Amino acid sequence: MNYTISQYGASLRASTLGAELCSYIDATGQERIWPGQADIWPGHAPVLFPLVGAPKNGEVRFAGKAYPVRKHGFLASREFTLVEQGANFLHFAAEADEETRAAYPYAFAVHILHFLRPDGFTTEFRVQNCDIRPMPYCIGGHPGFCCPMEPDAVFEDYLLRFEKPETGEIVVCPDGELIHGHEFLPALAGGQELPLSHTYFDEKDALIFPALASRQVDLIHRESRRGIRFQFADFDVLGVWTKPGVRADYLCLEPWVGLNAYADETGNFEDKPFVRTVQPGETHTLRYSTTLLS
Repeated sequence: MNYTISQYGASLRASTLGAELCSYIDATGQERIWPGQADIWPGHAPVLFPLVGAPKNGEVRFAGKAYPVRKHGFLASREFTLVEQGANFLHFAAEADEETRAAYPYAFAVHILHFLRPDGFTTEFRVQNCDIRPMPYCIGGHPGFCCPMEPDAVFEDYLLRFEKPETGEIVVCPDGELIHGHEFLPALAGGQELPLSHTYFDEKDALIFPALASRQVDLIHRESRRGIRFQFADFDVLGVWTKPGVRADYLCLEPWVGLNAYADETGNFEDKPFVRTVQPGETHTLRYSTTLLS
């Protein structure tokens, strides 16, 4: 079921399926979220939990026991309950059950909130440990933004402008599955701007930045400088992706706590980079925000 809120001249729509943000239409009537296309990428802004990226051999081990889990986990296919709806927010929640414990052996609750703001929107994750044991987890956002955003513009008219100078370090993950090392993007090394090209994604699948100095990046037209500002202070990694080989008009900016599996990793979940652990009875809260630049 979909729910829509309208405020500040804008509207936001989200679904109980995965608590996924499906639409954000700004005050000018422009849709900013990729509407989805079955033959390209049907998603809009799925939530990744309790795994980010692909596991090794289709499984991970918790406390030494192997559990089958698919890429990006299971939360995007779970039905959530609408807990509360306000003038400018939607609050969804889902809890562990027998099905989730087959892949992730912890009692948990995940709350996902979407907020309309005068100049954009914010998504908030609350990861609650309902178990008696410390609970390791990964979580990530996967919002897809329409790109281009201006009439007569094309994808290559846009660039990413990072908040701080960056080394350009990315992980090598050519098939979108296992990581086989690190490399550097010459176009970004030592600078702040990365011109967009579909060629990056055709060659590398995704640009996954594990060591950014920035926690803010602008997706903007290189001449007008209009676009969006994406802030992800609570997250460790940024993934940038559009489907290779199809030249689609969207770009995903993905804030992650976690990474794809390394080809030589142990397979123990607790050993994965950027895994966080929430103690029994406690909740971790993480937010990312999108602000319009005009």
